[in-house]
Amino acid sequence: MSTTESILLLIAQVPPAEGGMSKILPLVMMVGLVVVYYFLIVGLPQKRLERERRNMLVSLKKNDRVLTTGGIYGTVVAVDEKQERVTVRISDDPAVRVQFNVRSVARVLRDDEPS
Repeated sequence: MSTTESILLLIAQVPPAEGGMSKILPLVMMVGLVVVYYFLIVGLPQKRLERERRNMLVSLKKNDRVLTTGGIYGTVVAVDEKQERVTVRISDDPAVRVQFNVRSVARVLRDDEPS
């Protein structure tokens, strides 16, 4: 019998320490559940919302009715993609047009939403 075999035989005969792995396992499972919870409840929905917002801002075009983050309702008159500006018509009488950063658009209103 070689030295390696005798050492392995001795290790196999030693009883495991009491509660060694059984104390760590619940902690590992709890950390795993927290990680899964974060990604399913917080991380993935947030990424989806950010992707939808980015697509909305990229598809912004003339005559879209919008609501800004400041609570101003208006109609898009022009979009300058290079300078990331959008010109919004707020009123026709008198003609009031305001320029905003594109990121100031909170949402594009559908036809059935009030302005």
